[in-house]
Order: sequence, then structure tokens, then C-alpha cells
Amino acid sequence: MAENEKLERRKPTVGYAVLTLAGVLAIILGGNLLLAAPIQPMFLIVWLFVVPMCMKLGYTYKEIENGMMESIKKGMGAVLTIMVVGALIATWISAGTVPAIIYYGLKIINPGIFLLAAFVLCSMVSLACGTSWGTLGTAGIAMFAVGESLGVPTGMTVGAIVSGAYLGDMMSPMSDSTNVASAAVGTDLITHCKELAIIGLPVALVTCVIYYFMGMQFATDSFDSSYIDEIIAAISMEFNVGFLAFVPVILLLALIFLKKPSMLSMLVSALVAAAIAVFYQGVAATQCLTILWSGYTADTGEEFLDTLLNRGGVTSMAATAFMMIFAFGMIGAFNTVGIMDAIIHPIAQKTKSILQLTLVSEIIALIGNMMGTNTFSLLMTGSLMSPAYKEKGLHPTNLSKAINATSTPGCTFIPWNASGMYVVGMYGVGTLGFAPYACYVYLMPLAILLTVFLKFRVVPASVNLEAGERYRRAK
Repeated sequence: MAENEKLERRKPTVGYAVLTLAGVLAIILGGNLLLAAPIQPMFLIVWLFVVPMCMKLGYTYKEIENGMMESIKKGMGAVLTIMVVGALIATWISAGTVPAIIYYGLKIINPGIFLLAAFVLCSMVSLACGTSWGTLGTAGIAMFAVGESLGVPTGMTVGAIVSGAYLGDMMSPMSDSTNVASAAVGTDLITHCKELAIIGLPVALVTCVIYYFMGMQFATDSFDSSYIDEIIAAISMEFNVGFLAFVPVILLLALIFLKKPSMLSMLVSALVAAAIAVFYQGVAATQCLTILWSGYTADTGEEFLDTLLNRGGVTSMAATAFMMIFAFGMIGAFNTVGIMDAIIHPIAQKTKSILQLTLVSEIIALIGNMMGTNTFSLLMTGSLMSPAYKEKGLHPTNLSKAINATSTPGCTFIPWNASGMYVVGMYGVGTLGFAPYACYVYLMPLAILLTVFLKFRVVPASVNLEAGERYRRAK
């Protein structure tokens, strides 16, 4: 107690706060880019910089530690949810749910609507699996090959593929991005996904219309569908793709509609999927828990299909979960000493409207993407801007929508971002080559701004979205 009395606490200046955040960026990205170190342990190592910087403001280590632990405690719900998501992905694959979606998606391929079909198929796969990279490297590769055989410009094909892959990554409750975005601002995962879907699905329909008219010029009667037929045949030989394969999806949607807790709803869907895998797909009962924990292992004979289906499991989410824990700890230390307030308060004072606040959030999210990864951008922007939204009396979902709709798909437009490099490396098409045709990527941030301008789905902090309470449009 005597020690606490001797300490003279000081509020951090804007310069000190910016210097601290710059140091965090330098350490995390320096280790990741220069030493090729995984970004997850860098979030833990950076504590060695964050804690002393916070203690210099007159706080004891114990006070900072308590703040870190409290922040981690608040974030554990999101960490547990993302673990359940891993189990859900694996069991949905073993039940034939994901393969059935791919199967029927491939059946809609037609030269005249190729770009539309590529967008829709990649959207379906990414929504089902919650992975943009997995979709880009599997269903995307298949569509890229088909597009080349049809003579469709590669930039157009890649644009449609990227749009679809990141639609699911942005809205699927099984996506790392949606989990991180909702956790970063402190809102419910399913609430975040529903609110984003209310805006995202109409934008998807507009994107479908664009791709339909853009692709009509490539309509032809001569279409070699042998590659697609091989994939469809491989799926039908490995899985039953009847109605029962879709039961886990229907059940999850029903539970969400009934406003049941998201984590428990996904866990119930995963267990039902495991039962369907045993009784409908012929998976050994003794393998169900192994699949749920470690992921599904496929051997269909089609390399691209095996790459897509060999995934999932609780352990597959460990890296993301650990990074979230470490990041929450860092944010807790910052909140304890007021680092975030020092930066956000001047911003909140200068933003006179909700539209300006949303625009600033989207810009910071894009800047975050320039730092290397989408996950980092979501965590940084969410923690930085949350206080400003609280000051304006806004529900945190307003922020999670803005940053997820901007950062998650927008990361592909940054050539040195991990996702941007992944797309370029996967297809050999430069960023400027596909960016003009990745319609969904730039329509979503604009749609978020438009809805805020029209005061549509701008939710006050007093509204309980989780309980389904109706609310008036914010003035």
C-alpha cells in the first residue's frame, strides 16, 4: 500500500500513446516480417514492452496484471466460441454438409453465367467452411481453371473468386474474422453476423447482377465440363449428398432464429452432424470425437477436393485462440492506464457525426491491413475505436460491422498484406489486375457508409440486440 502511495500516476499524452502503439507495431511486425516468426507468439513477446511502458505512468505491475487478466476473462467467451467453430467445421465435413454444398454449387456452372457461378460457388463454400484461403486454394482454383478454358480474362475470374471467398469469410460464424471482429469490440458473434448479413446479402445480390451482365459476353455452346464432372463424381463416390447432409445447417439456422446461445447452438449442430456422419456417411463411431478434436481427413483422389476437406477440429483454432488471448491481455494493460483513451478521445471530439466516426473506423481498418494481417487490423481497430462508439452512445455492433466489412475483404487489395500476397501467389494475377472486378470487396464498405448516412440499422447502445428488441433508427 505504501508503494502505491509513492507512485505518481500520470495520464498518457497523445504522443506517448502513439509511441507505445508504434513500438507494439514494430515488435510484432518486425518479428513477423524480418524473422519470419509466427505472429501469435509475437503478441505474447510484446508484453515485455507493453508492461514497462504502462508502469512508467505510475502504475504497479500488479495493477497492470489485474487489468490484463480482467480483459482476458472478458474475451474468453469468444475464445471458446472459436474452438467450437473448429469442431463444427470438421463435423460438417464428415456429415457431408460441406461436400453437398460444393456438389450442388458445381452443378450450376454454365458458360453464360460463369462469373456469377464462380462468385456464388465460392460464396457457398466460404460460408460453409468459414475460410477465404481454403476457398481460394480449392474451389477458387477449380473456377480459375474453368475460366481459362472458357477464355474469360483472368482478372475477371480472380475478382469473382475473391469476392465470393471473402463474402463467406466476412459473414460466416465459422470464420476467424467474424469471431475476432465481434470479440474485439465486445459484441455477440451471432448478433454481429446477423447485422452484417442484413447489409451484406443485398450487396451480394447487386454483385450477382453485375457478374451476370459482365459474364454474358462469354456465353458459348462449346464447354468442356470434364474437370467439373470429375470433381462431382469424386464427391458422390465419397459422400451421400441427400437431404440429411443439410440437416446440420438447417438445425443451426433454426436455433439461431430461436435466439439460442450461439456457442451452444453450434455445439448441438456439431454433435448432430457427428451422428449423421455415423448413420448416413458410414463414419466409424470411434472416429467421431477424433474428427471433432483434430479435424477431418479426406482421401477422395482429387487433390483440390482433399485440400479443402482436410481441415477443421478444435485444435485447428488453437493459433487464433492464443493470439486473441495475448491481444486481449495487451488491450487490458492499455485500458488500465488510459493509452486507448489518449488516442480516441481527440478523435471522438473531432467527429461530429456517426457517419464521420464510421468513415474513420474504416480508414483505420485499412491502415491496419497495411501492417500485415487482417486479424491484427481487426484487433487494433476494434480496441482503438470502441471507446469512441461508447462516447457516442452506439452499440458495439455498429463498429464490428464497419471494420469487418472493410478490413476482411479489403486486405486482398494490399499487395504486401498476407492475404494480398496469397491471392497474387495463388493465381499469378497482380492486385491491379483483379481489383477492378472484385466488386463485393469495395461495395461492402460503401454500403456500410450508405446505411449509416440513411440511418438504417444504426443501433443505440441501449438496445439489446441479442434479445431481439426492436429499435428506432438513430437520429
